[in-house]
Amino acid sequence: MENGESEYFAFLSLTGDRFNAPGMPVETAREVGIFREAILKIARDIWLEDNSDRQRLPGGFNEAFDLRLISVESGSAQPRMQLHRPSGRVSDEDWSEWNNCYERARDRLTDTLQSVAQTRQTSIDLSPGAMRAIRRVGSSLQDSECLILGDPVKEARRVVIDHAVRELLEEIEELAPTPEQVRVEGVIVEYDGSSLSFRVKTLSGISTCRLNPDLPELAKEAKEYLAADGVTAPDVAVEGVTTDALAKNPKLFNVASIAPLRSVEEKELLSRLDRIVELEDGWLGPGSVTPEPNAIDRVRRLIPQIARLGAPVSIIPNAEGAVVLEWRRGDVEMTAAIEPNDELFLCVDDTATDELHEKQAEFDEALLLKFLASGSMN
Repeated sequence: MENGESEYFAFLSLTGDRFNAPGMPVETAREVGIFREAILKIARDIWLEDNSDRQRLPGGFNEAFDLRLISVESGSAQPRMQLHRPSGRVSDEDWSEWNNCYERARDRLTDTLQSVAQTRQTSIDLSPGAMRAIRRVGSSLQDSECLILGDPVKEARRVVIDHAVRELLEEIEELAPTPEQVRVEGVIVEYDGSSLSFRVKTLSGISTCRLNPDLPELAKEAKEYLAADGVTAPDVAVEGVTTDALAKNPKLFNVASIAPLRSVEEKELLSRLDRIVELEDGWLGPGSVTPEPNAIDRVRRLIPQIARLGAPVSIIPNAEGAVVLEWRRGDVEMTAAIEPNDELFLCVDDTATDELHEKQAEFDEALLLKFLASGSMN
């Protein structure tokens, strides 16, 4: 530890006549915000590089980069910054991973700026968003002033941004974002015919989608799947292009397709099943047990077929650990119980004739599907 600086997230110092006084000029304070933005843009890229199987950042990643300005040292203005961990909202595992990304982003920013300063090359291998942020570093400074930034402890991991380096940064080619094909899933909650656009409510927020005017049939589909009350509608998958595929809620244009994923009936059945999953042993008194995960999974796979039965279906647990399906066709009550130990119980009760047929068998998905479709136990 050098002079206790390791408690800080980064080193940043502004030098020049304007900074030889307490604090720092208000108009230059935005350098701290520019510095934060550049690091966050790079940290987002690093997380996605480390998690190549993911297309989106985890929820809370941006907000967790809570860089706090603690004080400004006198003399050459040195803003002291600490990274504050949001209390209670980020797990220890996530915080360790994300904090590592933030620190690596700080170092990658420093290394990139050092490369520009030493080689005078303005071609850098960063995402368009990160490049735009880097081009702004030092933009509030006068010709005779410098910005020094980098590691809070190791002076060798710091870079001096003087007027010559700032001129090079301005020459960095700002590449136009390359449109990418992306897909969002959720519920269509708004439709605007005048702009041929609609909004999709996803798990992470709202994505605005603009239709391709050459595909008028998609406008009909968007209205068909619209949730009039903002809630009740099928889940859909919308495919289109965006210039910011890394955004949590990307804006899509030239929408190419709108495909239903889950009907309203499926969503309701899945919701009931999820409530069963939340039960704990003893939920119906001493000795009652929760359904086996295997039984839950078997029912979950059959939800699309169950939703197409054309009759309201109850999904309930019983105290012995089974998941029970119940529905009615006219005077006939149907029951299928997916039981523990790979057992299946089927029952047909004709309330008009008092005929009762039951079958206990080893679980057979084909038999259960046939029973769901026609009531046959054979």
